[in-house]
Parts: sequence; C-alpha cells; structure tokens
Amino acid sequence: MNVSQIKEHLPVYAEGPGGLEGASDTHIGNIDSVEGGNYVKLTKNNAPDGQHHWFPISWVRAVDERAVYLNKTVDEVAKELLNEQPAGV
Repeated sequence: MNVSQIKEHLPVYAEGPGGLEGASDTHIGNIDSVEGGNYVKLTKNNAPDGQHHWFPISWVRAVDERAVYLNKTVDEVAKELLNEQPAGV
C-alpha cells in the first residue's frame, strides 16, 4: 500500500460485520489528511461529535481511486479511534 494514494476527501470504510468475506464494508468518515506519514486524520464533517479523529496507517488494508479500506471492524474502530492528535504529528 502506497501512502501517497490516500487523498483528501476519499471515503473510509471499516470491515463489515462478516469480515473480509462477509457483509459489505461500512463508511466511517472521509480523509482530511495524512499526518506525519503515520496517521490519517478524518474530517470532522462526518463525525457524530463534529470533531477530527485519527487512526494509524497500519489500519489501512487497501486503497483505490474510490476509497480507503481498513482492516478493522466498525466496533474496533469505535473503540480505538483517536480523539486527539497523536503526539509527534
């Protein structure tokens, strides 16, 4: 996966409830930016709390011209999404 493929405004999808082979992926937000080459910042427009959120690049399983796909389920994303800018970014 090439980090440069992660572009502003691309939608981000977590794995569906059935995993990679199950139900379709679930939209969790849109890309704001890649910060420090290690974290992805989501736009606050799609966030339920109206705030920016971050996740590590390691969560990305694939990127294409239409979207970013995560290797985490919606439940995992909800528990592990960062609510504050990571240190050193």
